Amino acid sequence: MSTEALLERAKGLLMRTMTFYRDDPRTSTWLRDRLERLDQPLRIAVSGRVKSGKSTLINALIGTDLAPTDAEERTQVTTFYQYGPEPKILVHTPHGAVQNVPVSTLDSATIRDLQHWRPDEVSRLVIESPTPGLQAITLIETPGVASAAVQETGRSALAQILSESDAVLYLTRYPRQTDLQFLQSVNELQTARSVPINTIVAFSRADETGDGGADALAAAERIADRYRADPTLSAFAQHFIPVVGLLGQASSTMTEDDFKILAYLARLSDTDRDTLLLSAERFIKAGLEAVPSEIRQRLLERFGHYGIARSLDLLRGGVGTAQQLQQELLEASGLTTLQETLHSQFVERQDALRARSALLAVDMVLRANPRPGVQQLLGEFERVLTNAHEWDELRALSALDSGQIRFARPLQAEAKRLLGASGHSPHARLGLDETAMIADVADEATATLSRWREQAVNPMLDRAHRDAVRTVLRSAERVILHQIQNQGNPQQAAQAQQQARAAQAQAQAQAQAQAQAQAQQAERARQAAEAEQARRAAEAEQARQAAEAEQARQAAEAERARQAAEAERARQAAEAEQARRAAEAEQARQAAEAERARQEQAAAQARQGEWSTSARSTDTPGKTPATQFLQQNDHPTGRRALRDVGTSTGRRRRAEPEQGESRSRSAVNQPTGSHAKPDPEESSHYVDPTPSGRHSRG
Repeated sequence: MSTEALLERAKGLLMRTMTFYRDDPRTSTWLRDRLERLDQPLRIAVSGRVKSGKSTLINALIGTDLAPTDAEERTQVTTFYQYGPEPKILVHTPHGAVQNVPVSTLDSATIRDLQHWRPDEVSRLVIESPTPGLQAITLIETPGVASAAVQETGRSALAQILSESDAVLYLTRYPRQTDLQFLQSVNELQTARSVPINTIVAFSRADETGDGGADALAAAERIADRYRADPTLSAFAQHFIPVVGLLGQASSTMTEDDFKILAYLARLSDTDRDTLLLSAERFIKAGLEAVPSEIRQRLLERFGHYGIARSLDLLRGGVGTAQQLQQELLEASGLTTLQETLHSQFVERQDALRARSALLAVDMVLRANPRPGVQQLLGEFERVLTNAHEWDELRALSALDSGQIRFARPLQAEAKRLLGASGHSPHARLGLDETAMIADVADEATATLSRWREQAVNPMLDRAHRDAVRTVLRSAERVILHQIQNQGNPQQAAQAQQQARAAQAQAQAQAQAQAQAQAQQAERARQAAEAEQARRAAEAEQARQAAEAEQARQAAEAERARQAAEAERARQAAEAEQARRAAEAEQARQAAEAERARQEQAAAQARQGEWSTSARSTDTPGKTPATQFLQQNDHPTGRRALRDVGTSTGRRRRAEPEQGESRSRSAVNQPTGSHAKPDPEESSHYVDPTPSGRHSRG
């Protein structure tokens, strides 16, 4: 069944559902609107988080600055950009009224003012423009996920808007939990889950990846490769494309003046150019009289720092015309890849996507408004959904294009052909010329079927590859069946159908045999895993015991080390105590010696004081302590000394008058420390020779 036949079956089911609900005006009107949409251009919703670059990318895709771009969040109202012969703006209110805003030309300022209305005032804006980029598709710009508009109207309203679209282009810098939840809400119905072929994820603002340098786009491509292999995201989308929306928009709308300015900047010296590109502020404020700062600022706002640097590199690398630079910048921005993917994934498959939208509308109505007698519609819906092999082909082809599924190179190309990448005719699917003979087509179809039957029983393939092989195998069988049916001989056609059924039965038998072989292999793998687990458990037990023994040994060594440390501390404490006691004893000895010295000194001072006191005493005025000592002890030497001293003293005293000095005989001798004895010739007069002797006796 071709995509046209699938669309016709889906459209017929939609019409019968609308007839079944003809007594419900609201439901029938809603279904009639979906039916009319099947004849209109394909609708692609551009959604994503706030400030993810939706408006910029829309301008890049349609090739004109139509959607307003601002630094702040502006899109509060869902906006439809569609083709029209004349510029027109239609405002739809929540109550169903439509107001025509008269305009002669479309400019972003007018649309910006309208988009700033509240969602409860305007339900949608429809912008009609004679732009060639809108002839095949209609772009729907939605408010940002988690934006103020979505929080006010609810996520279900945004999901409802996306349900009206045939495909979704979702923008994000890198997927977060919010993005995953939103994609899940969009694909929550059975039809959406069964046919995940209508979503492309674009990593917008890829020039800001990493450090934002020349390798930013390559880094974004590596991130995209990682998310292609993520089963959570691949359940909703098969294509993940990094893109620089601002550069794509600038290159799509680049003028000759822009090219001349960029060419002049490229001719600057390396030093001046590197200095100019150090930062955005340096680029604007640099002293460059030939290009005023206002023009440089406008150029930076349009191309961005990454775009200007890339443009100068291309111009210095040999690009000489504006057309060449435009093509190179489109390629560098990733916009060319995105446009090609949109064309191959959406535009070329618009019949399959429209059929999906029709079945999705039927699914929503049957689930939201069940009533008696709806079982017949449900049965027909299930049959169409189950037999829609075209959707399986699209899903497998998307996985092959995105790299999620890879076969060997010859099989990869053949699988794409059989899935309809080069056309839907048997000759195109088999890679043959249209003039090939019927026998050649049959031989090639038989050989192709045999090759893919061998792949169907390949035990080395995982589940995703086995599903893809079954889809390719079924496409090959349908080619053979189509070829036989077109031969015109009823008997041969019946035989061919019999052969096709036999081939299908054989394929099913092979699949069952493969399943049994896989079950046996799984059982062997389970047993091997259990044995491996037991071996690892034994090794773990041995390792645990060895670890416990090692811990015990280390604990014993630690205990011995602790005891040795305690003994060493005790020895050091004893030595310290002995040293302390010795020091105290030494201090005590020194203190005793000092005390004895002090006492001796005090005794000496006391004796000296006693002698002085005795010398001044009135009891023995004529005797000094020394004289008393000598007399008391009757020492002969002392008596003789005293005699000698007294004799010498008396002679001196007698000699003094002869020298003419009249002195009193009672005068005190010079303090020589000796004690004189009175001269015997002076019979009655005695003078005390001591310093204190001032009394004479007769």
